[in-house]
Amino acid sequence: MTQDKTQFIGYLKFSGPSVDEGRIDIEKIGNSLIALNKLFIKFAKADESKNISLKLGDIKKGSTEVNIFLEQVIPVVQPVVNTTALLMVAKSVGITEFGKQFFGTLGQQVALKIFSKGKKLEKTKEVFENGDIYVLTKNIQGEEKKFLKELYDSQSEFALPLRDLIQLEDKKEESLEVGYYENNYTNKIADIKFEQKEFFNIDRELSFEERMEEEFDELKAENIKIIGKFVDYYGMAHKYHFSFQARKNQEEIGKQKILCKTEGLSVSDIIELLKPEKQEKNICIYGKATKDQEGKIDKIKIIWFNADENFNPQQNRLF
Repeated sequence: MTQDKTQFIGYLKFSGPSVDEGRIDIEKIGNSLIALNKLFIKFAKADESKNISLKLGDIKKGSTEVNIFLEQVIPVVQPVVNTTALLMVAKSVGITEFGKQFFGTLGQQVALKIFSKGKKLEKTKEVFENGDIYVLTKNIQGEEKKFLKELYDSQSEFALPLRDLIQLEDKKEESLEVGYYENNYTNKIADIKFEQKEFFNIDRELSFEERMEEEFDELKAENIKIIGKFVDYYGMAHKYHFSFQARKNQEEIGKQKILCKTEGLSVSDIIELLKPEKQEKNICIYGKATKDQEGKIDKIKIIWFNADENFNPQQNRLF
């Protein structure tokens, strides 16, 4: 790293065989950036008056660094190319301290997840020390550790973007280092290994709001045809525009509302199918779908839909 570290706030750095060979998946970097931004937004809510945003900065081709500015301005994002370390730049002392607080909180949330081994911690008691309230916890191995009560109580709020931050894969990107810079020195706050990735999984049912916020993972999606009805329209400003509910094969698909991405399709035609007089008959949709923790269909990126539940595009082309 050739730059003077005093200009940076913090960093994320991937390591592993794919990084050494210059083959890191750009989508993983992008997902980490999105998750990092969501974590920062949640943290910054405590002091919205600062109006601080993350902004992707200059990129050095052939290197492993991406600069992210931490400024009181609207963010401007540039493409990410062939990079594995994410750096934050501060423009004032006040923002610098704010950035350190953010990375400090991020590091503590990571430590809490790793200590929990991905399981619910047992809360044994609360203690008061040096003006702060701590929660004494015990993990499944019987180990005890105390965390600030504020940190302990907010773990569910940070759980989803924290999970998405950990873009690691066996024999590819095997570790993620998180830290910040102070007086030109590196302060590492976390070094997450691939085998610890499962600790960041969410062992509870996601709320509707969390499901709407979650990215669509096309790598885990499978093609499927579902027969049922559109039930809600959320608007094109949202990540998922409609919800769909299966009326057949519910044992396999589930009875929950399936969140739908509909880019490239006729929204007005789908809205027409939401009218009461159109709800009497089933329709069919086809697309790439992901599953929830129970193995039921959670989200779908619709490729086509048809008002005839028996519609088969291959058969129609044949005729």
